[in-house]
Amino acid sequence: MSEVVAPPSGRTYLMPDDAFPADLTELSLAELHVLHSRVGRQLDREYLGDAAGAHPVTLERHQELTVELDAREIAHPQRTA
Repeated sequence: MSEVVAPPSGRTYLMPDDAFPADLTELSLAELHVLHSRVGRQLDREYLGDAAGAHPVTLERHQELTVELDAREIAHPQRTA
C-alpha cells in the first residue's frame, strides 16, 4: 500500500522534498483531489517566487496527478442530465 500524504499542520502545499505516494491508484478520489490541490499550490508558489520557474519534481508530480485524474474520469464518466 502506498503512503497517504497527510498535510502537515498549516501547510496547504507540497514541497518537492515532501513525501509523495508511489501508487496514485491506491488513493481515494478525495485524497487525489487534495493532493492535486497541494501540488497546484506549490506550482503557484514556485512560479511566483522563482524566475527560473517550477521545480522539475513539482512539474512531474502535477503531470502524474493529472494523468490519474483523467484516467478516472474516462473510466467513470459523469452523466449529465
